[in-house]
Amino acid sequence: VGDTTLFRIAQRCHNLAYARFCYSEFVTDAGVELLANMQTLRSLDLSGCAVGDAGLASLGNNPNFRDISLSECNLITDVGIQKMTSRLLLLETLDISYCVNVTDYATKFLAFSCRELVRLNIAGCSQLTDTSVSYISGGCHYLSHLNLSNNVNITDKSVRFLRRGCKLLQRLNLQLCPKITYSAIQRVEGGGCKVSHSIDINALKLGPMLPLSRTHKRPMSVGYSIFPIPSHG
Repeated sequence: VGDTTLFRIAQRCHNLAYARFCYSEFVTDAGVELLANMQTLRSLDLSGCAVGDAGLASLGNNPNFRDISLSECNLITDVGIQKMTSRLLLLETLDISYCVNVTDYATKFLAFSCRELVRLNIAGCSQLTDTSVSYISGGCHYLSHLNLSNNVNITDKSVRFLRRGCKLLQRLNLQLCPKITYSAIQRVEGGGCKVSHSIDINALKLGPMLPLSRTHKRPMSVGYSIFPIPSHG
């Protein structure tokens, strides 16, 4: 599937509401512009396509979009996100996971433009920090599902922001967020939100690791320390 196919679709499928072109390497900004002109289109999945900022800008010309997925579109930058989201005020679902060039700057425009968002996936956007989550909690009050997984810069501050601003949150994914503590997760779950995480709870129950004795060089299992038996003879 490529831009030529999208040209034919735009010409013939005048009532198209849902379209999915995942990982179609020959779909580019030119083809996306054709799709954006289809005013009946509500849901579009372009994950893994060669879509850049120009393509996103054209998507912003169709205010009827409710669901857009751009996961792993590595050509996307903050500029494209800004141009698209500033005009999609009724967007309900957005997936920009693993768009590695996206920063907190893009999240600011996203959060304060798309205030009707219900589902947001920003997993694996490695440049995002707690600042992004502060923007989201300040603008996206209807959010019920949020995926923050595999973001190494996210800390417990983000959890506090979400507890204050996203009261309707039902599911939160914090897998592979090494700076999130279990106590923070417990506080969110206490409010009725189901949290996915990668913290080893069994290890926590065993307690902290005891310091190694000088006679041991290798790290030992969490919660256990093996010491030599003293000699009495």
